[in-house]
Amino acid sequence: MKLIIIIVAVIVIVAGGGAATWFFVLGDPNAEEKEEPAPIIDPIFLKLDTLSVHVIRGGGVQKYIVLDITLEMRDAEARALAEKKIPKLRDVLINALNEYFTNLPSLKSGLNVAHIKKRLARHSEKALGKGAVIDVLVQSVFERDWKPTN
Repeated sequence: MKLIIIIVAVIVIVAGGGAATWFFVLGDPNAEEKEEPAPIIDPIFLKLDTLSVHVIRGGGVQKYIVLDITLEMRDAEARALAEKKIPKLRDVLINALNEYFTNLPSLKSGLNVAHIKKRLARHSEKALGKGAVIDVLVQSVFERDWKPTN
């Protein structure tokens, strides 16, 4: 009786090992061949002129903020459209920045670049259409308290 149990256990183990080898190592012969990955396309960028914003609070300028940004475009067609609409794009982005900084509860904390990037990406759709801009790349940020010259 013990011999039968041992033989059955060995057969089950060998059959399980063979099945595991078949499915995990050799693969399913009926499975479709894997598709080749899509070719990698070089990214297309559009560097914008420097954006400068005066943050006004209490009837006067409180801060001066300068941003250098580059837009990652969907394709060459989207870049060509953006180049045609640069004045509109700059207007939309500067207005978005003015609105953002005007509505901040405090100007004491530093800039939240992640929020600024999201806001600029969302507002770029107003000028260029949905999906034209893949990402907004903030190249540099300069922030300074405003001190008028006498």
